[in-house]
Amino acid sequence: MKTKNIYYEHDDTSGTSIGVKYEKYLYNCQSKFQSIEVVKTLKYGNALYLDGCFMLSETNQDYYHNTCLNLTTKKSKNILIIGGGDYAIASMLVRRNSNTKITIVEIDEKVVQASKKYFPKHFKLTKSQLKNIKLVLDNGMTFLKHDLNKYDCIIIDSTDPVGQAKILYSKKFIKLCNASLMRGGTLIQQSGSPINDMKSLIKPLVKKYGDIGMKKIVLSSFPMPLYPTGTWSFISAKRA
Repeated sequence: MKTKNIYYEHDDTSGTSIGVKYEKYLYNCQSKFQSIEVVKTLKYGNALYLDGCFMLSETNQDYYHNTCLNLTTKKSKNILIIGGGDYAIASMLVRRNSNTKITIVEIDEKVVQASKKYFPKHFKLTKSQLKNIKLVLDNGMTFLKHDLNKYDCIIIDSTDPVGQAKILYSKKFIKLCNASLMRGGTLIQQSGSPINDMKSLIKPLVKKYGDIGMKKIVLSSFPMPLYPTGTWSFISAKRA
């Protein structure tokens, strides 16, 4: 099929744009929180964009998800995911261990709906696996303020610190995460590009983790061809 267009994501900080060829524009929705778009690309399959920023594709996404999976210990039995309404990380975790209990706190129901339709493989789970995933439609900060559960691992799989996601990078929120972890529990947070965001995002986050008293703070970087600068990262740390 002949290529119809190219979808560009422009990054103001680095002054660069990343474009992907697509053959069909599949979906466009303005939710209460963000613009949601899905395009069918030639190389990566369906691709999800939130507010014009690439989030997820059917193929070539394993760098992100496998890095997160490797940072999550196999002993983790009770995991909280803030964001992650596409079910990608959650589905990998329950496939690895069907006894793992996972709570997804996603602020935007329309992200879940679009993901079910255009990224269905993440929802093709057994009944027992699906039973172990609980979806809560809520703001991550609000949820943690009232949640009494303790988790082996908390994963912050959110958009960048803009708009409704900005609070997820605050010291107040990280303190709540730390308090919600069991002894020896792990916090994992997507932390942008180590090339582009070291000064503005990564170093301030590491400082916040340290100020709270969290231990074993590690930056893990990995390639992401469709993310700005082609390189992305997670910060992980142990409960204070």
